[in-house]
Formats: sequence, C-alpha cells, structure tokens
Amino acid sequence: MTAGTHQRGGLLCGLVTHHLFIAPYYEEANLYSKIFIITLYCLATTVGSLLPDIDMTGSQMGKLFPFISKFIAKNFKHRTLTHSFLSIAFFFVLIACAPLLDVGNEFYIIITCGLMLGHISHIVLDLFTHQGVCLFYPCKKKIKLANFKTGAKGERFISQMLLISMVLYVLYETYTTMVYAIHQ
Repeated sequence: MTAGTHQRGGLLCGLVTHHLFIAPYYEEANLYSKIFIITLYCLATTVGSLLPDIDMTGSQMGKLFPFISKFIAKNFKHRTLTHSFLSIAFFFVLIACAPLLDVGNEFYIIITCGLMLGHISHIVLDLFTHQGVCLFYPCKKKIKLANFKTGAKGERFISQMLLISMVLYVLYETYTTMVYAIHQ
C-alpha cells in the first residue's frame, strides 16, 4: 500500500478507537482539552501508520530517520521485522515502561498507544497486498489475505473506502454529540 492509504488507515483507526483506548484521559477535560487529546492521539496513529516502512530508505519514515532506516534496511528485508508481531510487542514494552519513566504518563501512553495502533493498521493493510508480510518473523513465511498491487486500482478503491469511512464516522460522531448536547 502507498503512504497515503496507510495514513488514511491510521487516521481512521485513531478516530474509531479513541473511545476505547484514551477516553479515561479526557473524561473530566473541557471541550478544548478533549479536542487536543483526541487530535494528538489521531496524529500519533497517523504517524504510526508509516513506521513499519522505516525498513525502506526511500519511505517517508526512512527519509525522516535515515540512520535507523539504513540500519534496518541493511539487516532486514522489507516486510519482515517491522511488519511482524515482534514490532508490535515493542510498543507493548514501551507502554509497560510508562510507570517507570518520569514523564507525563498520560501523554506518553496516548502517543505510544496511538503509534502502536497506527503501526498495526499498516500491517493489517499490507496483509491485503500480493507481497504479504512476515507476521511471525523470524519465520520467513509471508502471510497475505488478498492480492492487491500497491498503487493499482484495488488499492485506490481501498483508499477511497477508508476516506469515505472517515467522513461517515465524523458525521456520525458529530450527530450523536449534538443529540446528546440537546438532551442535556
């Protein structure tokens, strides 16, 4: 999948999951704080949706972090380590370390959780390509659920469906928020 499709998938993932994963961090907040926290989370899911392609030096993440990208690209093939359960486990370790760190735990967890879910959305979308992913790396068996070619009609259709889903979700959330506000 292309970066644009991955970003749409990551953003949709953030929009749909914010109630599940970060709601406790904004329950008592005012409207502006809620918007800020949800925006931060969705930004993290969007950035996270690009992270697995750091294994390609020409990708957006590869260009942003060239030293890391060159190291990973030199030592691992594309869609292996960074597209596996091992890479997802890395985020669980980061989240588990939150209580040990002397940082703003709430923001740390919101950002880390967002990055992880965006990362997962990337892997899920790549499962639908003809290349598949090494989900159980270091096992080299590639898994795929469909046979879409990157940049071809099938991917463009998926990308458009992600965009339409985002618009419909935002309209639904706006409607339910307005109905709730009227009944208060």
